[in-house]
Amino acid sequence: MDITTWEWTRASGLTSFFLIFLSVFVGLLHSAPIFPKRWKGSLFFFHQFTGWIAFLIMIFHGVILLFDTYVNYQWYEVFVPFLSDEHRILTGIGTMALYGVFLILLSSDMMKKVGHSLWKKIHLFALPGYLLALFHGLLIGSDSTAGPITIMYASTLLLVLAALFLKRVSVVFMRKGRHAVKG
Repeated sequence: MDITTWEWTRASGLTSFFLIFLSVFVGLLHSAPIFPKRWKGSLFFFHQFTGWIAFLIMIFHGVILLFDTYVNYQWYEVFVPFLSDEHRILTGIGTMALYGVFLILLSSDMMKKVGHSLWKKIHLFALPGYLLALFHGLLIGSDSTAGPITIMYASTLLLVLAALFLKRVSVVFMRKGRHAVKG
């Protein structure tokens, strides 16, 4: 059975998107003060692991496009944002998501050197990076209109929004609880 470059592109794009979702989702849950401390290490490991694997598959997703004879991308069209002749904006959005994930991973690995404050500011790009990957997949992906893929995109968005809401609400309640104890 031969797998075409187009099938590799589709599979790697969907896989990397889902792993980005998992990393962002688990990262939001990890940072919410609702889980027991004994879970924090496992959540953190899973968050980092899925982020790195997603990044590596994103690179594969871009590189495999260089071998696609249907579109004929050049290296700069794939790895320099907004230079592609084919779907310039949508390809650029995907490239920006790649670089956003890379910046987040790099700053996380160098947190002691860049400092917690800068790391935290860079890490705030995780949600926009996820959204860039979502829009890239939704608007350029050939499978976007397929029912299961549409459901996956919608479900991941709802889960990320729910985790973000849960994090915000739990942080507010924790702060109110501390103020009540002090007062």
